[in-house]
Amino acid sequence: MSVADSLLGAGNFDRAALEYERVIFRASNSSDVNNALFGRINSFKKMQQFDKAAQELLRIRLFTLNQEQMLEYFYEKILCNYLSGSFIEARGAIDEMYLNIPDSTLCHATLIIQIFVYNELQQWDLARQTALYYSATLSSPENENMNALIESLYANKNLPKLKSQKVSNVLAFVPGLAHIYAGEWVEGSVSFFLNSAVLAFGAYQILNGYYLTGYLLGAGILSATYFGGFNRSAYLLQLYNQQAVSLFNSDVREKLLVFLNVF
Repeated sequence: MSVADSLLGAGNFDRAALEYERVIFRASNSSDVNNALFGRINSFKKMQQFDKAAQELLRIRLFTLNQEQMLEYFYEKILCNYLSGSFIEARGAIDEMYLNIPDSTLCHATLIIQIFVYNELQQWDLARQTALYYSATLSSPENENMNALIESLYANKNLPKLKSQKVSNVLAFVPGLAHIYAGEWVEGSVSFFLNSAVLAFGAYQILNGYYLTGYLLGAGILSATYFGGFNRSAYLLQLYNQQAVSLFNSDVREKLLVFLNVF
């Protein structure tokens, strides 16, 4: 362990992870295995390979951990899954933590991360309740100031205004409307005029007796542009909602961390 720890301390994270694996291979007891696994997790975190760190946590057996190690285990599991973008897994780790650690006061170190996880899952009421619960652990006047900040951040008027997929599906029957609904006015206008031009061209060809040309070019192109617009509008709506959620979550995260003097 001393060699691996020295490599980690020197910033040689790749070699440290490899050396910790050697310790695991040669270890004769679960304590050494767990210490080495936590070392590998820390190494991957230093390299910002949070998905690999989360995978390493799956190798740890809970029944081999003491209470301090179990708290560290769940903290890392929630954090690494959150940082890797695996928000559903992070939420599962939160639930698992409370099942295995009945005394919830011992889990206070994870509360801030829990807030961010709930935000990413758009569970803003639960995030607000968790933030207020964390605030209750602070002394006055920090407690009062944080409560005011939380209520301001999670006020209904400040929550993301997400667009409805059902509404978008209905609007998509008229080319361009669903694009405009998703905030893309220019693209929506182009889609409307393009489909209108193709439809007019096909109708003109058919009215002048060019049935084959009107069908193959008019109907064929219209089919591609019209139904392609459905897929495009669905993508734009998803992108719009993702951006709205991301902006809100970033604002909450930054303001809470600044308030708590994490930055």
